Amino acid sequence: MEKQMAVARQLDDLGRIVIPGSIREALGWGTGTRLEVAISDTPTKSIAVREVSARCSLCRKESENLAKVEKGHICQECFAKIKIEP
Repeated sequence: MEKQMAVARQLDDLGRIVIPGSIREALGWGTGTRLEVAISDTPTKSIAVREVSARCSLCRKESENLAKVEKGHICQECFAKIKIEP
């Protein structure tokens, strides 16, 4: 049986919670880790938080191999489709 960690936290005035350091460490989450928060389709009013890869700003595909461009990212496929004109 897997060991589970559970910690109760209160929402702040802006609706935020802090994920405790022990849980972030166990999951390998550091500063800048991208997380997705989703509600579950159950009557228990729960949410799921999972780590996600960055997405291409053009095609929206998740990928580990993205180039940083301005304030977004671009995948190799989209990069190859772009024609740069003088």
